Amino acid sequence: MKQIIVVIAILFVFANAFSQDIFFFREGTDNTFYDQGIVDVNSLGNSTFEHTAPPCCPAYNDKVPCTTSAYDGNTALKFNYTSNEGGAWIVSIYKNDWSLSDLSDYSHLSFYIYSSDGLPQSALPAIGLKALRSDNGAEDNSMTYSLGDYNETVPPSQWTLISIPLETIFNDASNSHLDFSQTKAVVFKQTETTSVSRTLFIDDIAASIQMANVEPVQNLSAVGYDSHVELNWTKPSAGLSYRIEASFDGGTSYEYRGTTSEAFYLDFVRSKGTNLSVKYRVFSTSGINVSDAVGAEATTRDFTDDELLDMVQRYTWRYFWDFAHPTYKLTRERSNDDNPNRITSGGTGMGLMAMIIGYERNYAPQSEIKQAILQILNFLDICPVYHGAFSHWYNGATGQTIPFSPKDDGGDIVETSFAAAGLIALKNYFTGNDAESQQIRLLADKIWRKIDWSWYRRDNQNVLYWHWSPNYGWDMNFAIGGFNETLVTYIMAASSPTYGVPAEVYHQGFARSGAIKNPRQFYGYNLNIAPDYGGPMFWMHYTHLGLDPHKMKDQYADYWTECVNVAKIQHTYSVQNPLSHTNYSDKCWGITASDQADGYSERRPMDNDNGTIAPTAALGSFPYTPVESMKALKYFYRERGAELFGPMGFYDAFNDDLNWVAGSYLAIDQGPILIMLENYRTGLIWNAVMQDADVKNGLTKLGFEVSGTPVDDGIIETTDVKIIQNEQSGKITFRLPEKLKEPATVSIFNMDGKQVLQVQVTSVDKSSVSINIGSLEYGVYLFAIVSGNLKYTGKFFNSK
Repeated sequence: MKQIIVVIAILFVFANAFSQDIFFFREGTDNTFYDQGIVDVNSLGNSTFEHTAPPCCPAYNDKVPCTTSAYDGNTALKFNYTSNEGGAWIVSIYKNDWSLSDLSDYSHLSFYIYSSDGLPQSALPAIGLKALRSDNGAEDNSMTYSLGDYNETVPPSQWTLISIPLETIFNDASNSHLDFSQTKAVVFKQTETTSVSRTLFIDDIAASIQMANVEPVQNLSAVGYDSHVELNWTKPSAGLSYRIEASFDGGTSYEYRGTTSEAFYLDFVRSKGTNLSVKYRVFSTSGINVSDAVGAEATTRDFTDDELLDMVQRYTWRYFWDFAHPTYKLTRERSNDDNPNRITSGGTGMGLMAMIIGYERNYAPQSEIKQAILQILNFLDICPVYHGAFSHWYNGATGQTIPFSPKDDGGDIVETSFAAAGLIALKNYFTGNDAESQQIRLLADKIWRKIDWSWYRRDNQNVLYWHWSPNYGWDMNFAIGGFNETLVTYIMAASSPTYGVPAEVYHQGFARSGAIKNPRQFYGYNLNIAPDYGGPMFWMHYTHLGLDPHKMKDQYADYWTECVNVAKIQHTYSVQNPLSHTNYSDKCWGITASDQADGYSERRPMDNDNGTIAPTAALGSFPYTPVESMKALKYFYRERGAELFGPMGFYDAFNDDLNWVAGSYLAIDQGPILIMLENYRTGLIWNAVMQDADVKNGLTKLGFEVSGTPVDDGIIETTDVKIIQNEQSGKITFRLPEKLKEPATVSIFNMDGKQVLQVQVTSVDKSSVSINIGSLEYGVYLFAIVSGNLKYTGKFFNSK
C-alpha cells in the first residue's frame, strides 16, 4: 500500500465552495489548552494570566487554556486574568498551522466573547496584529487598540460579537514597518489597571470582509435523516458566513446550532430526541451585519438497519460523484489535497465500481452516470501508460503523469490492478444493447487488454515488480510478495487474455513458493496467511472489492474464512484493548492504513497501533462481520456523528488518545465503505467481476476452487422478485412476476451457503409467497423459490 505522507489539515473542499474568512482560532488543540495561544509570561509584571502546558511538554508552560463552554464547536479560549498596575499581560493567538495570512484585502477583525458577569465597555482588552517586518522579515507586533472604542458593553451570560475595522491598524503610521500580507497572529493586551479579576471566553477569532448589505440565502432545503438534518442553500454572494438556528418546540423559541461559510450544514440532533420535527432559520452574516432569516422544516425518524446502510452509501458515493474531477470525472486522491487536479488510478478503479452502484440504485440520473463512465474510460484510453499500466497519479485536467516519488514516474502495476477490476466490473454489468452500454463494454475491454502484465515480471522472472519507469527503469526494485493487498494484482495478471502470466508467477512470487502459509491462532481464530493479529484491514478489502472471497479457496487458504477471521481478530483486539487506547471497545474498532494526526500511516493490531481508528476498517468489513460492523456504524453515526460524519460520509480517521479527528476523505478509504456495503447487501460488484470469463480462467489457472453460494450466482437480487418484510409478525413475502402453477419450495441459505430454512408452499394460482423467518438471526440471506421449472433467486436482509 502506498500513499502520500502529508500533515493533515482540517480542510474540506466540497463542490468548489469558497470562503473568505480567515480564522485564527476555531478549536483548541485539546479541551484544556490551545498550543498556538501563547502567553508572554516575561511581560506579566504585576499582572496575572492563567496559562498551562500540554501534557507532553511541561517545559512550554505558556499556553492559553481552553474551555468546553464554546460559542461554536467544542472549545473556546479561556482568558482568566488580573490586570494590575505595573503589569501588562500580552497574548498572541496563532493559526492552528502557524501559517502566515494575507489580511490586506480584509475589512474587519472579529471574535465572540462571553462573560458570566458582563464586561464594561472600558474593560474590553486591546487588540493588534503580529506580522513580519518589511525590512528584515522578523516577527513584530503592531500597536494595539482598545476594543472599547469600537464596541458596546458586553451583557452578562451572552455570547457577543466584538469587531474592529482593520483599517485602524493598517492606516496607523506607527505600523508602517509591518507587512500585513504576512500576518502571523492576533495579539490581545491588557487595558485595565484596576486589579479586578476577570474570566472571559473567546471564540471564532477571524478576519472577514464585511458587507453593508447582506442578502439572505436562496433555495434553502432541509432533509431529515435518522440522527441529523442536512441543510443546503445557494449562496447569495461570496465572502459570507451563515448562522443556523433551530426550534424544537414548533417555532416558539430558537437556539443557535452553528456557523459555517459553506453552502450546507449537517445538524446532529439526536441529543434532542428521536422522531423530531425541527424548524430552521438561516441568516447570512458579514461581521456584525445580518440578513433576514430564511426558514425550512425537517423531520427525523429512526432508520432501519438497511436504511442506515443506504444512507452511508449515498453519502459516501458523493465522493466519487460530486467530488470527482470536473474534466473527466476521475477520482481525486483526497479531499484536502494541495493539488486539486491530482487523481488516482487505483481510486478511479474504485470509482468505476461506485458508478455501477450509483447506476443500480439511481443515486443520479442513469444517463448522466453512463456519460461520466465514458468520460473516465476515454481518459484511461488516451492517458500516458507504461507498457499498458497506469501511473499512480495523473493530472486530471491535462492527463499527464504526476510522479508519486522521484523515481516513481511510470507504471504502477498494483494501482493498475485496482483499475482493472473496475474495468471488468463494467464489462459484465452493462450488458444492454443501447449505444452507451456497447461503448462502455468496448472501451473497458480495450483498456483491459492493453495492460502488459508480463512486462512487470522484469525479464520473465516468476514474480511481479511494482514499478517501472521510462526514466529510471527498474530502479525502484520492489518485487511483490504476499500476503497483502496485491493478491488482486496477481489474479488480474493471470486472467489477462493478451499478456497473462503463468501460474508459477503467483506460486513463486506472491505465495513465495509456499512460505506464505503460516498457520497460527489469535483469540481463538485461525489464520493461514495473514500476519500476526491479521494485519491492516485494507489487505482484506482491496482484493475483494471485486473478487468474492466466498468463491476463493486454494492450497494456501480459504479466503472467506481468512477474511472473516481477520475481521473477528480486529474486533476482539479492540474489545481486549491490550494497549489501553481510549474508547477501543465492542463498537469502536477498525485499524488500517489511513490519515493520522501527524500524517498518513499503515497501522495494524499490536504493530504501529497508536490509537487511531479508521471507519473504513470496520465498515468495509460488513460482509465479514455484519453484527460487529453494524455496531460500529451506529456508534460512529448515532453517538459521534457530529464529530465523525460529514458531507461525504465518515471522515477518514480519529484518535481519542489525542482528541483528534481528520477532516479529510481519501479515495482508497471511501471506496471500501461504499463497495463492500453493496457487496454485503446485494453482491452487486462481486457478481459482476466473478462472472467474467477471463477472471474465471485466471482463477482456474492459479488453482482456485470456486466455492460458495448454493444459488445460481445467488447473490444478486432478481428484478422480478419484490420483497416485503414485516418485522412485527416475523414474516417475509416474496411477490413473484406470475402466479405459481404448482407447489413451491422456498429454501433459505446463510452467506456461508448453509441451508437454514426450507418451507413447502402447497397453494397455487397465487403470485406471492409468505413464510415465517422469526427463527433466523440478524443478517443477510439467500433465497431460492422453485416451482416446477421456474426458479426465483435473490437476497434479503433480516434486520430483526
